[in-house]
Amino acid sequence: MQSQSMEFQTEAKQLLHLMIHSLYSHKEVFLRELISNASDALDKLRFEALTDASLGGGAELAVRVKLDKAAKTITISDNGIGMTRDEVIENLGTIARSGSKAFLEKMTGDQRSDSNLIGQFGVGFYSVFMVAGSVKVVTRRAGGDAGAVMWESSGESSYTLSGAEREGHGTDVIIYLKDDEIEYAEAWQARSLIKKYSDFIAFPIYLPNDKGEEEAVNQTKPLWLRAASEITPEQYEEFYHQALGGHGKPLCTMHNKAEGVLEYSSLLFIPAQPAFDLFSYERKHGVKLYVKRVFIMDNCKELLPEYLRFVRGVVDSEDLPLNVSREMLQKNATMERISKALVSKILGKLKELAESEPQAYKDFWKNFGAALKEGLHSDYENRDKLLELARFQSSMGDTADDLASLKQYVGRMREDQKEIYYITAETRDIAQKSPHLEIFRAKSIEVLYLVDPIDEWVIGGINNYEGKPLKPVNRGDLDLGPLGKEEAEKQEAAKSELRGLSGRIKEILADLVEDVRVTSRLKDSPACLVAGANAAGAHIEKIMKAMGQEVPAAKRVLEINAEHPIIVNINARNAENPAAPELEDWVRLLYDGALIAEGRPAEDPAAYSKRVNAMLAKVTQGG
Repeated sequence: MQSQSMEFQTEAKQLLHLMIHSLYSHKEVFLRELISNASDALDKLRFEALTDASLGGGAELAVRVKLDKAAKTITISDNGIGMTRDEVIENLGTIARSGSKAFLEKMTGDQRSDSNLIGQFGVGFYSVFMVAGSVKVVTRRAGGDAGAVMWESSGESSYTLSGAEREGHGTDVIIYLKDDEIEYAEAWQARSLIKKYSDFIAFPIYLPNDKGEEEAVNQTKPLWLRAASEITPEQYEEFYHQALGGHGKPLCTMHNKAEGVLEYSSLLFIPAQPAFDLFSYERKHGVKLYVKRVFIMDNCKELLPEYLRFVRGVVDSEDLPLNVSREMLQKNATMERISKALVSKILGKLKELAESEPQAYKDFWKNFGAALKEGLHSDYENRDKLLELARFQSSMGDTADDLASLKQYVGRMREDQKEIYYITAETRDIAQKSPHLEIFRAKSIEVLYLVDPIDEWVIGGINNYEGKPLKPVNRGDLDLGPLGKEEAEKQEAAKSELRGLSGRIKEILADLVEDVRVTSRLKDSPACLVAGANAAGAHIEKIMKAMGQEVPAAKRVLEINAEHPIIVNINARNAENPAAPELEDWVRLLYDGALIAEGRPAEDPAAYSKRVNAMLAKVTQGG
């Protein structure tokens, strides 16, 4: 193969510059990242060997670290899967592809914090340029006829590809240290860093001792198979960072070994901060599947439901076959039982956190609540548990930080209150200012604010909580029972008085509303719009339109406040002359005002503006 020079992509150049010149405070992570990559390559080889016998039965799978202080080099070798020329370009020439852009967007300027992002975004290999003046990678793919490939770069704008010689499959990374980074070629330093960061790697990491003999530096028993009593919090945290790509301290750690009918080990972490792709289309699950300590797959969606995709960890089963495929997993009864047990443990841990550390749980909910709510729609079996965990903004809270559980809501319900009330809106501010809340505010009845885009999708399938029906305040006719008795009586009395006006308004707005009726829900506003009891609300209509989906035409009901001066005056004018030309303008302004109050634009903004200006002109002329 002839030597060929190739340019890094634009984002890669920017990222390399930051790696080399900005992330100085935590440079030692380069060794952690390279050993992790070597371990992944060994895992991949062992997995492919399950279906290709020619790849197995060779030398012990291991990582070897060689130091040459005189030459100022560190060589990290593995006999794993290796790479072809195309794979070298894909993996070493593009820098995590889409991940690099997200990494750059997450950069804060805080060196320690930024260095912890390295593993999270799959850009770990390039951390080597914090200590290296140049790097060579010699690699050969297992199971292929192609020879070895050498990749070289000084971490600037380009890299070079050429043919190379290497016996057997695997990868050698040769690091040429900068003059002021030669300490990393010291045996004590390398040994210390391997013990600190890579002790949990499931393969032996060999380093020459004082006599020049290779010896394993790390424990080779996987961390998840060790007794919890033997593991320090620091070791758990390093495993979370190194093996699972987590950053910061995990919020919760769950280490469990199941024995009996079902045998598996699990080590799961609930993050404190969400991954950048939590709600992206190409989002990944964070749990790895092993069978009898053999790595099977990353991103194992069959272990946990979609709404728990933020959980990171490892599950190692004794019962699944080694040649298990993704298709087999989808129908495997053992997998279903493991998944069910894991979900129960995670939800139990979250409940425990909510009860013992409410502030920590509140922070968790802000980051992951929208994902967890998806389970209310998809996981009927665990719906009650999820309802216990759900948190909502509320009219009883002073700010968006004041969250309420359904249990708290029920505990605060008024004596004669029979239902749990909620309103869906785009923001808390819109919800608070909604005219639908006026009667509830006057009666000191709490209303939950559902302001996540997903809320209206999931809440409709929840009939009740502890026997209390959940009811939207902006749909259907309102009946507060004994709490609204006085208003209901006034409403009945006003119906006959405003029958003529209701008919006239319905006639004017025939193309826009299904009906017009007198309401008891309003105190300060002249009118509001409500959906039918089973119709989609205004908020979900808006979301569907934003997603480019067709929204079935559904007229709503205009409700009017019989005691409001505007309605009183319009009624008087209608009684004098139902054909008065200004009535249509007034009624359409009334309708547009109701739309604006719920956060939607006027039906015809130009016509609305024209009517308002005409009215202002008349008023300012004293007419």
